[in-house]
Amino acid sequence: MLSGCIPDWQRTYETYRHLNNFDMDHMPQRIYMILVVLSMQATGFAQVPTAQKLDPNMTLQKADTDGIVWFDPREEPFDLAGFEWIKEDTVYRRLPVNPKWEIRSAVDGLANHTAGGQIRFRSNSKRIFVKVELRERSGMYHMPATGQSGFDLYVRDGEVQRYVRTTRFPHDTIRYKAKLYDVQDAQMRSFTLNFPLYNGVNSVLVGVEQGSLVQEASPFTLPGKIVIYGTSITQGGCVVRPGMVYSNILSRLLDVQFVNLGFSGNGRGEPALAHLINEIQGTRMIVLDYEANASKTIVNTLGPFVDILREKHPDLPILIMSKIRYANAITGNPAYKTLMNNRDFQRNLVEESLTAGDKNIYFLDGSTVLGDDYDECTVDGVHPTDLGSFRIANALQPVIEGILTRE
Repeated sequence: MLSGCIPDWQRTYETYRHLNNFDMDHMPQRIYMILVVLSMQATGFAQVPTAQKLDPNMTLQKADTDGIVWFDPREEPFDLAGFEWIKEDTVYRRLPVNPKWEIRSAVDGLANHTAGGQIRFRSNSKRIFVKVELRERSGMYHMPATGQSGFDLYVRDGEVQRYVRTTRFPHDTIRYKAKLYDVQDAQMRSFTLNFPLYNGVNSVLVGVEQGSLVQEASPFTLPGKIVIYGTSITQGGCVVRPGMVYSNILSRLLDVQFVNLGFSGNGRGEPALAHLINEIQGTRMIVLDYEANASKTIVNTLGPFVDILREKHPDLPILIMSKIRYANAITGNPAYKTLMNNRDFQRNLVEESLTAGDKNIYFLDGSTVLGDDYDECTVDGVHPTDLGSFRIANALQPVIEGILTRE
């Protein structure tokens, strides 16, 4: 042993003796270690949340994957939505790995977050599993790990998609395996798996029972894609599970594919992002909801951003939504006045564009979408809860439907 090195057991023992003021100088080392290990085990058990010790519904259970066959959803017959460059780059990422236009490092990092991504397929398997490797551990202070790093599953029931279950896993892990579906009858059903909102996914495998069928998903009712560019609110902060981000809610309500390009703190209307949006194939509509990050600079960026979009899509519907009302925007105070000024600028830009001949640009007053009790709709005064996200989706749904019926 190198001079000066202290064995781990001795360092642990010395710390234990100091903290407990216990004289064990005459005890054998073996007894020292037994006491230390027992103490550490007892401490670890005490740190398990009380609910997990007392309520079996709160405990983490090992997934029984006997008889399960695993599939990579990047391969047929699975349908992947939300990753427009995955065929070229093969990674779960919302922007290209090597974009033609330079993007800031923060946007580049956030592009690895899989917000809005979906795996769609049909199967008669009685059990559905996922096996996941994340890019990083969970640990947001105002968003549960189920929303940050989890998957949730929906199954189609007639014309409606019904929520089934969310993955449960230790928050300090980057790898987990979870059962999301377990029924007695083997009927062919349509499934949608929603990706994590605030984490990257290195790999995900879908598990079905051996011998069951896996088929391609039924097509969306509405063809084409709706691209939403925005902020942390668009990305999904801070809903409790992926299916509750407003782009996923709208995807279910309208039965159409959405591409979520929300970049937390970094949706600032940069020209590069407009050019990248123009690269997406099959776009049917674009929604711009980035005022929350741009603030007063939106007066400098919004017009040029729309101009770039119009270079590729001269007639495509573009909907501009102003910022939702934060809890601090009390009528008449400075935050409220800024909200109204920015709202009026965006509305005026749309009206001026219409007068100039752009017949397919629209405006939605985001300050109204949360309702009169807007202050009850966020986690921290800014980021929507599930209630807030649901209200945003409900406000957007009739507007989008009305725009698409005019085509």
